[in-house]
Amino acid sequence: MKSVAPRLLFLLRLYITLLLIFVTQKAIFMLVNQGFADGAPFFSCLSSLWHGLRLDSVTACYIIILPAVAVIVSFFFRRFPLRRVLMPYYVVVALLMAVIFVADTILYHFWGAKLDANDLMYATNPKDMLASLSLWVIIAAFAILGLVVWHYIRRLRHATPVSLEHKPSPWHGLWMLPVSALIFLGMRGGASESTANPSYAYFSPYPFCNHAALNPTFNMLHSLFKAQDLCAEFDRMPEAEVSALIGNAFDYDPALADTLLCIDRPNIMLVIWESGGSGMVLNDSVGPNLLSLADSSVFFSRCYANNFRTDRGIISIINGWLGLPTTSLMKRTDICRQLPSLARTLASNGYSTMFTYGGDIDFTNMRLYLLETGFTDVRGSQHFPAKLSTSSWGVPDHHVLTVENLVPASRPFFSTVLTLSSHEPWDVPMHRLADVKQNAFAYTDSCLGAFVGQLRQLPLWDSLLLIIVPDHGVPFADVPSTSDPRVASIPLLWTGGAVRHPQTVGCIMSQSDIAATLLAQLGLPASEFVFSRNVLSPGYASRRQFALHAYKNGANLFTPDGVSGYDCVDHSPLGPSPAGDSRFTEALLQYLYHITADLPRR
Repeated sequence: MKSVAPRLLFLLRLYITLLLIFVTQKAIFMLVNQGFADGAPFFSCLSSLWHGLRLDSVTACYIIILPAVAVIVSFFFRRFPLRRVLMPYYVVVALLMAVIFVADTILYHFWGAKLDANDLMYATNPKDMLASLSLWVIIAAFAILGLVVWHYIRRLRHATPVSLEHKPSPWHGLWMLPVSALIFLGMRGGASESTANPSYAYFSPYPFCNHAALNPTFNMLHSLFKAQDLCAEFDRMPEAEVSALIGNAFDYDPALADTLLCIDRPNIMLVIWESGGSGMVLNDSVGPNLLSLADSSVFFSRCYANNFRTDRGIISIINGWLGLPTTSLMKRTDICRQLPSLARTLASNGYSTMFTYGGDIDFTNMRLYLLETGFTDVRGSQHFPAKLSTSSWGVPDHHVLTVENLVPASRPFFSTVLTLSSHEPWDVPMHRLADVKQNAFAYTDSCLGAFVGQLRQLPLWDSLLLIIVPDHGVPFADVPSTSDPRVASIPLLWTGGAVRHPQTVGCIMSQSDIAATLLAQLGLPASEFVFSRNVLSPGYASRRQFALHAYKNGANLFTPDGVSGYDCVDHSPLGPSPAGDSRFTEALLQYLYHITADLPRR
């Protein structure tokens, strides 16, 4: 044990040293860039130091991997020169941390955005990269960089003993097994379902506080694996041909052919039903409550999901963005903050905004995305008593879908909830149907029915617009694959006392059209939602109607003439398709990817 203690003490000292370095970075970042605080309370800014510790710990655990390996190797030597072995590594680590920190702090002062891997494209042209900086700032930056690198090396060196002495006995190295397990768990970010991502640091409705909490080294290295040249993904046609094929498909039209609402500013509740595609839920055995509700609602009967995953479907619904078949925008922090947003638009017009999910709110970077996109009150499983998290994904739907959880005190409100129980492994506290998958959806349907029953008993119902839409569809019965066009069909219902009268809307549309259609009904502008169409405008019927459903490396295009498939790997049509549809799909994808790629440069 005498041989083990100094080694464990070294790793602990190195870990604490790195945490102190990262906390100091945050304090300096906030001091230099305090002009971006934009009214953030002092306590919220101070809280950035605490909320950033989780990612600081993750980054520190990654950095101490090599020192931990060196400690294991030292058990094989009588005297191991630890400091001399690790000094070259410390120089590299110190230089990396210092360059990222100094560049992030200085450039934030000019850009107002965190540095990430997507900014490295400017490294090929240093003149453009430094265009925002004056000569004295550049000179000062390099001087500060040298001092910071020297300081970091000195701190890491001080935390490391000159040597480790030991009577060689590899068996003592077994002590490192639990330590290695702790380091791995630290790298992962804990034992929760989500792995470490920038969302861990986000906690505040004030972007500056979240940016201050975000570890710059982690953010840069994490984004390296997410960076993607979106323009190169689909770049096969001349721009003139793309423009000709797209035509006026996405022209903004705020006019109304029909007014669905009887209230100018209703309270709005959006229920996003996990995987609730039409093929699964629109039948008497699985979705009786949904079917009953559809009879008294505005029912959009030809609505299609834009994508096949939750993180992508949410962006289509909230941001009015088409689904990309090769990437998840929720994981692209540089893009999230630039997307148009229903929450942000409604908040700027007096609405309070809240998002509730009974699971891990950090899964797939969700918390970061939600705060960046305009939700000020974001609630995950940690907002519910721990004893309620009884399913593999978190809190079952009947505990989440309640008036107490989803109706904010402030008015008007935009409250969104994402259900979770209708997701594999389909474990729900109800056993009505023999098929476990169908039973899970029937359970969520029953929860939804009970929740709507609660709402109807409240005075709030008279001023409420309740929108129910799935995030995506799911394979069902004899439909085994997400690429099958039948999976894309989803129900979309508008109900509540704010709805003027029930009706069925039969035009072809998709989730991305909800934003512009809703904002037009509210008399609010939606021109920034470049892929969202007001399907209730007088001119929509005369335009080219279509819905794009993207799945992994493929897409389906729905038109009045039928459906056509497109393979995004070899860029070819899948099966027979209406004339010209595959060419239109190709142009649509190129148009989508090019506009998305331009977002971080706005």
